[in-house]
Amino acid sequence: KEAFKGLENPVAIVYIAGKEIFDKVTKDVKAMFPGVETIGCVGQSYYMENINLTGLTAVGFYGKARAVAGVIEDVTMPLVNVAEIEEKMNKIGAAEKDTVCLDFACGNDAQLVTTMNIALHKKNISLVGGTAWEDTVAYNGKIYHNAAVYLFLKNLEGKIKAYRENIYEARESGEHFIATKVDTAKSIIYELDNKPVQKVYMEALGVSEKDLPAQTFINPLGRYRGNEIYLISLKSKVENGGLECYKRVNSMDILTIMQLMDYEQIVQNTLEGMKQEFSKVSGIFSINCVFRYLLFEQKNFTEKYLQCVRQIGPHAGLIGLGEHYNTQHVNQTMSCFVFE
Repeated sequence: KEAFKGLENPVAIVYIAGKEIFDKVTKDVKAMFPGVETIGCVGQSYYMENINLTGLTAVGFYGKARAVAGVIEDVTMPLVNVAEIEEKMNKIGAAEKDTVCLDFACGNDAQLVTTMNIALHKKNISLVGGTAWEDTVAYNGKIYHNAAVYLFLKNLEGKIKAYRENIYEARESGEHFIATKVDTAKSIIYELDNKPVQKVYMEALGVSEKDLPAQTFINPLGRYRGNEIYLISLKSKVENGGLECYKRVNSMDILTIMQLMDYEQIVQNTLEGMKQEFSKVSGIFSINCVFRYLLFEQKNFTEKYLQCVRQIGPHAGLIGLGEHYNTQHVNQTMSCFVFE
Protein backbone atom coordinates (compact mmCIF):
# COMPACT_ATOMS: atom_id res chain seq x y z
CA LYS A 1 0.00 0.00 0.00
CA GLU A 2 2.92 2.31 0.68
CA ALA A 3 4.21 1.74 -2.85
CA PHE A 4 0.82 2.23 -4.47
CA LYS A 5 0.04 5.34 -2.39
CA GLY A 6 2.04 7.51 -4.76
CA LEU A 7 0.05 6.40 -7.78
CA GLU A 8 -2.95 8.61 -8.45
CA ASN A 9 -5.17 8.23 -11.51
CA PRO A 10 -2.64 6.38 -13.68
CA VAL A 11 -3.43 5.30 -17.21
CA ALA A 12 -1.60 2.03 -16.63
CA ILE A 13 0.41 0.26 -13.91
CA VAL A 14 3.32 -2.14 -14.30
CA TYR A 15 4.61 -3.93 -11.22
CA ILE A 16 7.31 -6.41 -10.24
CA ALA A 17 7.15 -8.16 -6.87
CA GLY A 18 8.78 -10.93 -4.88
CA LYS A 19 7.26 -14.39 -4.92
CA GLU A 20 6.03 -14.27 -1.32
CA ILE A 21 3.96 -11.10 -1.79
CA PHE A 22 2.91 -11.36 -5.42
CA ASP A 23 -0.57 -12.80 -4.85
CA LYS A 24 -1.48 -10.12 -2.29
CA VAL A 25 -0.02 -7.34 -4.42
CA THR A 26 -2.10 -8.48 -7.37
CA LYS A 27 -5.31 -8.50 -5.33
CA ASP A 28 -4.54 -5.10 -3.83
CA VAL A 29 -3.75 -3.38 -7.12
CA LYS A 30 -7.04 -4.64 -8.55
CA ALA A 31 -8.98 -3.35 -5.55
CA MET A 32 -7.19 0.01 -5.40
CA PHE A 33 -7.25 0.73 -9.14
CA PRO A 34 -10.39 -0.79 -10.68
CA GLY A 35 -10.52 -0.28 -14.42
CA VAL A 36 -6.82 0.59 -14.76
CA GLU A 37 -4.82 -1.57 -17.17
CA THR A 38 -2.17 -3.49 -15.20
CA ILE A 39 0.44 -6.17 -15.83
CA GLY A 40 2.90 -7.66 -13.37
CA CYS A 41 5.38 -10.46 -12.82
CA VAL A 42 7.42 -12.14 -10.10
CA GLY A 43 10.98 -10.90 -10.14
CA GLN A 44 13.74 -8.68 -8.88
CA SER A 45 13.75 -5.05 -9.90
CA TYR A 46 15.22 -1.59 -9.53
CA TYR A 47 13.93 1.98 -9.44
CA MET A 48 15.90 5.23 -9.50
CA GLU A 49 19.04 4.38 -7.50
CA ASN A 50 17.65 1.38 -5.60
CA ILE A 51 17.84 -2.38 -6.13
CA ASN A 52 14.71 -4.24 -4.99
CA LEU A 53 15.31 -7.99 -4.65
CA THR A 54 12.25 -9.12 -2.66
CA GLY A 55 9.81 -6.22 -2.42
CA LEU A 56 7.48 -4.41 -4.78
CA THR A 57 8.34 -1.94 -7.53
CA ALA A 58 5.26 -0.28 -9.04
CA VAL A 59 5.37 2.08 -12.02
CA GLY A 60 2.47 4.31 -13.00
CA PHE A 61 2.05 5.92 -16.43
CA TYR A 62 0.23 9.27 -16.53
CA GLY A 63 -0.85 12.17 -18.65
CA LYS A 64 -2.09 12.16 -22.20
CA ALA A 65 -1.61 8.48 -22.95
CA ARG A 66 -3.60 5.44 -23.93
CA ALA A 67 -3.00 1.91 -22.71
CA VAL A 68 -4.47 -1.53 -23.19
CA ALA A 69 -3.23 -4.80 -21.71
CA GLY A 70 -3.72 -8.44 -22.58
CA VAL A 71 -2.73 -11.99 -21.77
CA ILE A 72 -1.53 -15.02 -23.71
CA GLU A 73 -2.84 -17.76 -21.44
CA ASP A 74 -0.75 -20.59 -22.90
CA VAL A 75 2.74 -19.44 -23.79
CA THR A 76 3.39 -22.71 -25.65
CA MET A 77 0.61 -21.83 -28.12
CA PRO A 78 0.86 -18.06 -28.65
CA LEU A 79 -0.35 -18.21 -32.24
CA VAL A 80 -3.99 -18.41 -31.18
CA ASN A 81 -3.69 -14.90 -29.70
CA VAL A 82 -2.36 -13.06 -32.77
CA ALA A 83 -5.77 -11.67 -33.78
CA GLU A 84 -6.47 -10.44 -30.24
CA ILE A 85 -3.03 -8.78 -30.00
CA GLU A 86 -3.67 -7.01 -33.29
CA GLU A 87 -7.14 -5.94 -32.16
CA LYS A 88 -5.77 -4.38 -28.94
CA MET A 89 -2.98 -2.70 -30.86
CA ASN A 90 -5.54 -1.08 -33.15
CA LYS A 91 -7.82 -0.16 -30.23
CA ILE A 92 -5.45 2.56 -29.01
CA GLY A 93 -4.41 3.71 -32.49
CA ALA A 94 -0.89 2.35 -32.16
CA ALA A 95 1.74 4.03 -34.34
CA GLU A 96 5.44 3.39 -34.81
CA LYS A 97 6.78 6.62 -33.29
CA ASP A 98 4.57 6.88 -30.22
CA THR A 99 3.65 3.32 -29.17
CA VAL A 100 5.50 0.43 -27.56
CA CYS A 101 4.53 -3.06 -26.42
CA LEU A 102 5.90 -4.28 -23.08
CA ASP A 103 5.65 -7.95 -22.18
CA PHE A 104 6.47 -10.29 -19.29
CA ALA A 105 6.72 -13.99 -20.12
CA CYS A 106 6.89 -17.34 -18.34
CA GLY A 107 9.09 -18.95 -21.01
CA ASN A 108 9.05 -20.19 -24.60
CA ASP A 109 10.48 -16.76 -25.38
CA ALA A 110 11.73 -17.30 -28.91
CA GLN A 111 8.40 -18.59 -30.23
CA LEU A 112 6.49 -15.98 -28.23
CA VAL A 113 8.48 -13.04 -29.61
CA THR A 114 8.24 -14.35 -33.17
CA THR A 115 4.48 -14.84 -32.85
CA MET A 116 3.81 -11.42 -31.30
CA ASN A 117 5.66 -9.80 -34.17
CA ILE A 118 3.21 -11.28 -36.65
CA ALA A 119 0.85 -8.63 -35.29
CA LEU A 120 3.36 -5.94 -34.26
CA HIS A 121 5.22 -5.73 -37.57
CA LYS A 122 2.06 -4.55 -39.36
CA LYS A 123 2.53 -1.14 -37.70
CA ASN A 124 6.24 -1.48 -36.86
CA ILE A 125 5.54 -1.43 -33.12
CA SER A 126 8.60 -2.12 -30.98
CA LEU A 127 8.56 -4.92 -28.40
CA VAL A 128 10.46 -4.64 -25.11
CA GLY A 129 10.12 -7.33 -22.47
CA GLY A 130 11.62 -10.06 -20.39
CA THR A 131 11.29 -13.37 -18.60
CA ALA A 132 9.76 -13.55 -15.12
CA TRP A 133 11.61 -15.23 -12.24
CA GLU A 134 8.78 -17.66 -11.59
CA ASP A 135 6.07 -19.22 -13.70
CA THR A 136 3.83 -16.37 -12.57
CA VAL A 137 2.47 -13.22 -14.25
CA ALA A 138 -0.64 -11.13 -13.75
CA TYR A 139 -3.07 -9.20 -15.94
CA ASN A 140 -5.75 -6.84 -14.59
CA GLY A 141 -5.86 -8.47 -11.15
CA LYS A 142 -5.75 -12.12 -12.22
CA ILE A 143 -2.75 -14.43 -11.87
CA TYR A 144 -1.65 -16.72 -14.68
CA HIS A 145 0.94 -19.48 -15.03
CA ASN A 146 2.64 -20.71 -18.20
CA ALA A 147 1.51 -17.45 -19.74
CA ALA A 148 2.64 -14.05 -20.99
CA VAL A 149 1.13 -10.62 -20.35
CA TYR A 150 1.56 -7.51 -22.45
CA LEU A 151 0.79 -3.80 -22.38
CA PHE A 152 0.45 -1.41 -25.31
CA LEU A 153 1.35 2.13 -24.30
CA LYS A 154 0.70 5.08 -26.60
CA ASN A 155 2.09 8.55 -25.86
CA LEU A 156 -0.27 11.28 -27.07
CA GLU A 157 2.18 14.11 -26.29
CA GLY A 158 5.44 12.82 -27.72
CA LYS A 159 7.37 9.85 -28.95
CA ILE A 160 8.42 6.49 -27.53
CA LYS A 161 11.51 4.70 -28.72
CA ALA A 162 12.99 1.28 -27.90
CA TYR A 163 16.71 0.75 -27.35
CA ARG A 164 19.03 -2.21 -26.90
CA GLU A 165 22.41 -2.07 -25.18
CA ASN A 166 25.07 -4.70 -25.74
CA ILE A 167 28.33 -4.40 -23.76
CA TYR A 168 30.03 -7.13 -25.80
CA GLU A 169 31.56 -7.21 -29.26
CA ALA A 170 32.76 -10.02 -31.49
CA ARG A 171 36.40 -10.84 -30.77
CA GLU A 172 39.01 -9.30 -33.04
CA SER A 173 39.90 -12.75 -34.35
CA GLY A 174 36.47 -12.64 -35.99
CA GLU A 175 35.93 -16.40 -35.94
CA HIS A 176 32.62 -17.69 -37.26
CA PHE A 177 31.25 -21.11 -36.38
CA ILE A 178 28.34 -23.09 -37.79
CA ALA A 179 26.10 -24.86 -35.31
CA THR A 180 26.21 -28.34 -36.84
CA LYS A 181 24.65 -30.38 -34.04
CA VAL A 182 22.03 -28.96 -31.66
CA ASP A 183 19.04 -29.95 -29.58
CA THR A 184 16.80 -26.98 -30.29
CA ALA A 185 14.09 -28.00 -27.82
CA LYS A 186 16.58 -28.16 -24.93
CA SER A 187 18.71 -25.19 -26.08
CA ILE A 188 21.82 -27.38 -26.24
CA ILE A 189 24.71 -26.97 -28.66
CA TYR A 190 26.70 -30.16 -29.17
CA GLU A 191 28.94 -29.30 -32.10
CA LEU A 192 30.32 -26.26 -33.89
CA ASP A 193 31.85 -27.01 -37.30
CA ASN A 194 31.39 -30.72 -36.49
CA LYS A 195 33.59 -30.45 -33.36
CA PRO A 196 32.47 -30.62 -29.70
CA VAL A 197 31.42 -27.12 -28.69
CA GLN A 198 33.22 -27.26 -25.34
CA LYS A 199 36.51 -28.03 -27.09
CA VAL A 200 36.00 -25.29 -29.69
CA TYR A 201 35.15 -22.72 -27.01
CA MET A 202 38.03 -23.64 -24.67
CA GLU A 203 40.63 -23.71 -27.43
CA ALA A 204 39.51 -20.37 -28.85
CA LEU A 205 39.80 -18.66 -25.45
CA GLY A 206 42.60 -20.67 -23.88
CA VAL A 207 40.47 -21.56 -20.85
CA SER A 208 39.99 -24.86 -19.03
CA GLU A 209 36.90 -26.94 -18.44
CA LYS A 210 36.61 -25.63 -14.86
CA ASP A 211 36.02 -22.15 -16.30
CA LEU A 212 32.78 -23.30 -17.96
CA PRO A 213 30.10 -21.97 -17.97
CA ALA A 214 31.04 -18.96 -15.77
CA GLN A 215 33.19 -17.66 -18.63
CA THR A 216 29.94 -16.45 -20.18
CA PHE A 217 30.21 -13.28 -18.07
CA ILE A 218 33.23 -12.30 -20.17
CA ASN A 219 32.71 -14.35 -23.34
CA PRO A 220 29.10 -15.18 -24.20
CA LEU A 221 28.27 -16.56 -27.60
CA GLY A 222 26.80 -14.34 -30.27
CA ARG A 223 24.35 -15.28 -33.03
CA TYR A 224 24.45 -13.41 -36.31
CA ARG A 225 21.21 -12.18 -37.81
CA GLY A 226 22.17 -10.15 -40.84
CA ASN A 227 24.62 -7.52 -39.61
CA GLU A 228 23.31 -7.69 -36.04
CA ILE A 229 24.67 -9.93 -33.29
CA TYR A 230 22.42 -11.16 -30.46
CA LEU A 231 23.87 -12.62 -27.26
CA ILE A 232 23.53 -16.19 -26.01
CA SER A 233 24.46 -17.03 -22.40
CA LEU A 234 26.00 -20.35 -21.42
CA LYS A 235 24.04 -22.23 -18.75
CA SER A 236 25.75 -25.55 -18.05
CA LYS A 237 27.98 -28.30 -19.37
CA VAL A 238 26.26 -31.44 -20.67
CA GLU A 239 27.49 -34.85 -21.75
CA ASN A 240 29.25 -35.44 -25.07
CA GLY A 241 31.01 -32.09 -24.95
CA GLY A 242 27.86 -30.01 -25.23
CA LEU A 243 26.77 -26.71 -23.68
CA GLU A 244 23.25 -25.87 -22.59
CA CYS A 245 22.32 -22.24 -23.28
CA TYR A 246 19.70 -19.79 -22.04
CA LYS A 247 18.57 -19.12 -25.60
CA ARG A 248 17.59 -21.51 -28.34
CA VAL A 249 20.16 -22.19 -31.06
CA ASN A 250 19.08 -23.60 -34.40
CA SER A 251 20.98 -25.92 -36.67
CA MET A 252 23.17 -23.98 -39.13
CA ASP A 253 23.05 -20.77 -37.09
CA ILE A 254 26.19 -18.68 -37.53
CA LEU A 255 27.82 -18.07 -34.15
CA THR A 256 30.84 -16.26 -32.79
CA ILE A 257 32.49 -15.77 -29.39
CA MET A 258 32.01 -12.34 -27.85
CA GLN A 259 34.30 -10.23 -25.66
CA LEU A 260 33.38 -7.89 -22.80
CA MET A 261 34.16 -4.30 -23.77
CA ASP A 262 34.40 -0.97 -21.91
CA TYR A 263 30.93 -1.21 -20.39
CA GLU A 264 31.12 2.16 -18.61
CA GLN A 265 31.79 3.95 -21.90
CA ILE A 266 29.10 1.97 -23.71
CA VAL A 267 26.54 2.94 -21.06
CA GLN A 268 27.51 6.60 -21.45
CA ASN A 269 27.22 6.33 -25.24
CA THR A 270 23.72 4.86 -24.94
CA LEU A 271 22.59 7.59 -22.58
CA GLU A 272 24.11 10.32 -24.75
CA GLY A 273 22.19 8.92 -27.71
CA MET A 274 18.96 9.16 -25.72
CA LYS A 275 19.66 12.77 -24.76
CA GLN A 276 20.27 13.69 -28.37
CA GLU A 277 17.02 12.09 -29.56
CA PHE A 278 14.77 13.37 -26.77
CA SER A 279 14.41 17.00 -25.78
CA LYS A 280 13.00 15.79 -22.47
CA VAL A 281 13.03 12.26 -21.09
CA SER A 282 9.91 11.71 -18.99
CA GLY A 283 10.86 8.17 -18.13
CA ILE A 284 12.73 4.98 -18.96
CA PHE A 285 11.49 1.44 -18.37
CA SER A 286 14.12 -1.23 -18.92
CA ILE A 287 14.92 -4.91 -18.61
CA ASN A 288 18.48 -5.64 -17.51
CA CYS A 289 19.66 -9.25 -17.70
CA VAL A 290 20.47 -10.84 -14.35
CA PHE A 291 23.93 -11.65 -15.76
CA ARG A 292 24.50 -7.95 -16.44
CA TYR A 293 23.40 -7.21 -12.89
CA LEU A 294 25.75 -9.85 -11.46
CA LEU A 295 28.62 -8.61 -13.61
CA PHE A 296 28.03 -5.01 -12.52
CA GLU A 297 27.93 -6.21 -8.91
CA GLN A 298 31.29 -7.96 -9.35
CA LYS A 299 32.74 -4.81 -10.87
CA ASN A 300 31.18 -2.55 -8.17
CA PHE A 301 29.39 -0.68 -10.96
CA THR A 302 25.72 -1.22 -10.05
CA GLU A 303 25.30 1.93 -7.98
CA LYS A 304 27.10 4.09 -10.53
CA TYR A 305 25.07 2.56 -13.36
CA LEU A 306 21.74 3.41 -11.71
CA GLN A 307 22.97 6.92 -10.95
CA CYS A 308 24.01 7.46 -14.57
CA VAL A 309 20.59 6.44 -15.88
CA ARG A 310 18.88 8.56 -13.21
CA GLN A 311 20.67 11.63 -14.56
CA ILE A 312 18.78 11.18 -17.85
CA GLY A 313 15.36 10.80 -16.27
CA PRO A 314 13.17 8.76 -13.89
CA HIS A 315 13.66 5.03 -14.48
CA ALA A 316 12.71 1.59 -13.23
CA GLY A 317 12.78 -1.94 -14.54
CA LEU A 318 13.05 -5.70 -14.26
CA ILE A 319 16.17 -7.74 -13.65
CA GLY A 320 15.27 -10.29 -16.30
CA LEU A 321 16.09 -13.94 -16.89
CA GLY A 322 15.93 -13.20 -20.61
CA GLU A 323 15.22 -10.11 -22.65
CA HIS A 324 12.98 -9.28 -25.61
CA TYR A 325 13.88 -6.65 -28.13
CA ASN A 326 11.69 -6.27 -31.22
CA THR A 327 11.93 -9.60 -33.05
CA GLN A 328 14.57 -11.23 -30.85
CA HIS A 329 14.89 -13.13 -27.59
CA VAL A 330 18.34 -12.28 -26.21
CA ASN A 331 20.60 -12.78 -23.18
CA GLN A 332 23.04 -10.56 -21.26
CA THR A 333 21.43 -7.46 -22.77
CA MET A 334 19.54 -4.34 -21.71
CA SER A 335 16.39 -3.49 -23.61
CA CYS A 336 14.27 -0.47 -22.77
CA PHE A 337 11.84 2.14 -23.99
CA VAL A 338 12.18 5.87 -23.48
CA PHE A 339 9.27 8.31 -23.66
CA GLU A 340 8.78 12.07 -23.74
